[in-house]
Amino acid sequence: MKDLSNCIDTTTKIWFSVIAVCLLLVYYPVISPLLERFGARESYYSHGYLVPFITAYLIWRKRTALATVPLNGSFWGLPLMVGGLAVHLISFFLKINFPSYISFLVVTFGVVLFVGGWQFTKILAVPLGFLIFMFPLPEVMVLNIAFKMKILATQVSTNLVNLAGIDVTFEGSKILYPGGFLLVGDPCSGLRSLISFLALGAVIVQLTAGSNWKKGILLLSVIPIALFSNVVRIVVLTVASYIYGSQIAAGFLHDFMGVMVFVFGFIGLIFVMNVLKCHLSLGTA
Repeated sequence: MKDLSNCIDTTTKIWFSVIAVCLLLVYYPVISPLLERFGARESYYSHGYLVPFITAYLIWRKRTALATVPLNGSFWGLPLMVGGLAVHLISFFLKINFPSYISFLVVTFGVVLFVGGWQFTKILAVPLGFLIFMFPLPEVMVLNIAFKMKILATQVSTNLVNLAGIDVTFEGSKILYPGGFLLVGDPCSGLRSLISFLALGAVIVQLTAGSNWKKGILLLSVIPIALFSNVVRIVVLTVASYIYGSQIAAGFLHDFMGVMVFVFGFIGLIFVMNVLKCHLSLGTA
């Protein structure tokens, strides 16, 4: 394919607009259940609505690099498109949504590779890869992970409360204190904050100016930050329940600490960025 770098703002836009409409039509059957997962009560993926817009912004930041790359489409994109669509078709008939979500990402990469070529795809790899945060894990997997995480959070929180001088024990996901107990439910497992912070960390890494090893450390730090923030929440609720009664853990304080988990996490990310001496760069990548 010839060099179309001078026409990238028009031709590429037309190509991808037409293909995007076609993909939306093909994947329409799984869009509705996807939106249901986003809007479900106590959803782990309520941030999913924002992912397409963040992806668009990350692509926009690459506009200067994209404008200098010739459109040298590769036919290697065809196997990705055909394979991804085949997976979607099989998943549709089996009524299993998760493989269809992943196939959408595969087909998207196939389209970009077929139209733009390897160099074009390389530039867009990370922004397009961010779409993975929009696709919910299968519910059975979410329940399994959430269960293990809440047991771990319960154990760690119990140890910390004991260090504070309050004699507590745990049974499963219950923290037992003199006169009552605190039940650590699935929403308090930390999985929701972990998923959200992984998405947030992936964005911040893309907006951060610094070496790759610093970006890698920053992204990995999201995991302990998210887990520790959730443990702090459980510790505060346990101590408050012990002092003021178990009803307080189901009221305003419960919701307030749910918000504070993200505040603690954000402060933790800023701290790590300062230690690594990284700074945000919101302009062109």
